[in-house]
Amino acid sequence: MKTILSLLFILSIFSNLYFVKSQQSVTVLSDSIESFGTIETVKSGASIYSFTLTSKLPTNITVTPCFGTFDIYVSLNNIITNKSATYYGEWDPSVKALGTNLKALPENTIIYIAVMPLEEYDFKNKTYAASFSVLITTNEQDLVVPYLPIPARDGGVDIKLTNGGKSGTISFYKTGNSTDNYTIYTFYGTRPKGSFPFSACGVKFYATENNQKIEDNGDNEASATFTGLNTKEPTGLTVVVTRKTKNFSSAYDYAVFNAPNSSSSLKSTFLNLIPAFFICIFISFLLL
Repeated sequence: MKTILSLLFILSIFSNLYFVKSQQSVTVLSDSIESFGTIETVKSGASIYSFTLTSKLPTNITVTPCFGTFDIYVSLNNIITNKSATYYGEWDPSVKALGTNLKALPENTIIYIAVMPLEEYDFKNKTYAASFSVLITTNEQDLVVPYLPIPARDGGVDIKLTNGGKSGTISFYKTGNSTDNYTIYTFYGTRPKGSFPFSACGVKFYATENNQKIEDNGDNEASATFTGLNTKEPTGLTVVVTRKTKNFSSAYDYAVFNAPNSSSSLKSTFLNLIPAFFICIFISFLLL
């Protein structure tokens, strides 16, 4: 009798483990299509994504922050959310994205990507732990690079204040691609904790689209002028460029009018969704 009870107990444990795993929501990714996700609380746990290889090809994975903080875990054929995963990407605010490059794996291999939130933040009367985009591609050169706009001149912008700080002009250079659209986003005051101004999705998360007209000045140079600025409050501006074909976006440098202790300032923040081919400080791991 004790043996039977012990077996039933063990079976119940495995049954519960299977039930928990089967209840875990998994988002299926498409090749070279950006997927966005948001986790509201740390207690929510990791968001899980999967991708099944249809042929033996190398794979690039990029997870770009939009808001909050997170670690990532990449595993094969099983969901693993600890450091024993095939790849563990630890949060690092100094890099533009977390990700890895995997060597060619057998056909039908399932790649799991787990995004684990680290902290909760209050923003706009709501709680957020992490917001991000996930991109997996088996052909970066053909399916990502041609469709990703790269801001000209390293995303640099020039700003100029006039009228005692009540007016200001931002100037930048366009990419030269006729399919690219440009939008200015603004934020007034101090950026909230958890904001990530180094990616296009990050800018869109915390800032507001501004309908200020962008003027073409010739030779791909463009500018926009703002009036009625509050001289006692910083005004942050970022230009986001979007390529129509796949709606991939990148952000120019983060500019601030009337920044504290300065009449104007620039933040070198060209930390955008750029594929691993362009990322010189990208965290790389090759599967052995």
